[in-house]
Order: sequence, then structure tokens, then C-alpha cells
Amino acid sequence: MNKIGLVGLTVFSCIVGCLTADSNTRVAATANSADARAMAQTPAWAKVSREQLTAAKKLGVPVAFANSAGVRFVLIPAGEFMMGSPDDEVGRYKEEGPQHKVRIPKAFYMAIHQTTQGQWKTVMGTTPWKGKDKVHARDEPDYAVNHVCFNDVMDFCAKIGRKDGRSYSLPTEAQWEYACRAGTTTMYFYGDDPGGKKLKQYAWYLDNGWDRPELRHVHKVGVYKPNGWGIYDMLGNVWELCMDAMYPNYDRAPDDGSARTGNDRRVLRGGGLRSTDRRCRVASRYAYHRTHSSYYVGFRIMCAIDSEHAE
Repeated sequence: MNKIGLVGLTVFSCIVGCLTADSNTRVAATANSADARAMAQTPAWAKVSREQLTAAKKLGVPVAFANSAGVRFVLIPAGEFMMGSPDDEVGRYKEEGPQHKVRIPKAFYMAIHQTTQGQWKTVMGTTPWKGKDKVHARDEPDYAVNHVCFNDVMDFCAKIGRKDGRSYSLPTEAQWEYACRAGTTTMYFYGDDPGGKKLKQYAWYLDNGWDRPELRHVHKVGVYKPNGWGIYDMLGNVWELCMDAMYPNYDRAPDDGSARTGNDRRVLRGGGLRSTDRRCRVASRYAYHRTHSSYYVGFRIMCAIDSEHAE
């Protein structure tokens, strides 16, 4: 091939390369622009991941919203995870196994905070925590609600659902753990941390609350760092009620994210203000009767996505 042909081929190759690079740049710019638009539509309070944004775009739903009572929600994408703790996890309790794969078939919304006293008063018009022992007369709208039982919480969900035209509920135990892990597989959602050396950055618990008499009460929500899906206080402050009946282990537990039924004991998750770091591990679970109420038990709610968008 002569020199002129080589020069022409080189020029042609350069032109094709430049056009390809320019096309790739435009595609990347378009994708970045779409991400930027999605972020612009995201409320300033929502700390969501790219995974959540992608799921919201695919479903055609907001990645976050606040309801009539001021409860803030973020989208939890569908997916699957290993529920429970592995046999060799430090601090493991026997009721956390056997570890098993669970599929969450539909996306849903999870409240980013534990339900507060202010939200409870807005919806129910009552103050069940007032005058109770071990709350030091704390009556603050941004503090976690407590002294409510499972049946009370069902009434709360039904009442706010009728007002908003949405379906609210307690999360199933599988939904709770899936949302808490936010794609992680470690003992805490922020990593493996035997002894909970970093737990004070994420949770109100024994070592930074109950050990000091003046702090022996429920606390303001959202003070510490959230998990990877922008959800706060899933460890500590108050134990959180779930829909499921409590059993000694996961033998014959559902693997589709649904709630386990059959008795009046309900599952508590997340640990509370007087829990040890061991009890605040993601897989930790505890039993509680559905008619009981206590200073150390509260809840957060989830919101179902309508069937048109759920798949």
C-alpha cells in the first residue's frame, strides 16, 4: 500500500475513533443527565443510592416521599439476600438460624425513621408514653414513640392509610432485615465489628445511652448515620415490631418475604436503648407478646407500592 493510502486510512480511522468517542461521551452525558434529573427530583432529606434511583425509574415511582403525618419513606428495591447469621458470626444467637436465602419479589417503601411521638399524636391524638416509668417524662415530637402495642400499631397504620389512600403496615421480618442490610452481609450494616467499636456512630444503645442515668429514655430519631439506603436508627433506640409471629428458629420459615403467622408472640428487631452491641447486630431477634407495651419497644412502618408499579 502506498503512502497516500496509508495516510488516508489513518485519517479515516481517526475520524471513526473521534465519532465513536463523541457518541460514547453523549451517551454518558445523557445517562449522567438522567441521574442528575432524578437527583433533582429527590427530596433533600433523602440519602438514596444509585440502585434505589434505578429501581424508581424502572417502576415509574418516586424514590422518596413524605406522607400526611410527616413520615418520610425511601424506595427499597426488589431483590434477594441471605437472612439470619452464619454459624461462625461472633455473638450469634441460636434463633438467628439456619441462615437461608429469601427473595423480596416486590419493591416497597420503608420509613427512614422510627415512628415519632409527634407523628403518633398527629394520627392517633393520644400520648400513651406520658406518665410512664423509665422515660423521664420525655415528651418531644422528634423522639421515638414507645408504650404502644402491636394492636395499637395496626390501628395507626389503618387510620393513616384511610386518610392517605395508601397501604401502610409493619414490615415483615424479612423486609426489615433486607432493608437494614441494604445489600451488605456483615454483622452490622456498616461492616463486621466485633465488640461494636463503631456502633456509637450509628445507634443509641447501652454504651452511649443507658449507662448514663440522665439518658435513660428514648431519643430523637435520625441523630446518627444512616445505612446504605438512607434509613436511620435500624439499630438501637427502640426495638422495632415486625408483622411476624416469633418462632425459635427459621425452620420452615417462608422464603418469599412474607410474614410468618401462628401465635401471639411478635418479632422485635434492631435492639434498643439498653441493648448490648451483641443485641444490636442486624440478625438479632427477640420475642414480644402482641398485647404488651414497653418503654423499649417502638416501630417503623412500610408502605406498599400499588400493583401497577410493584413488579
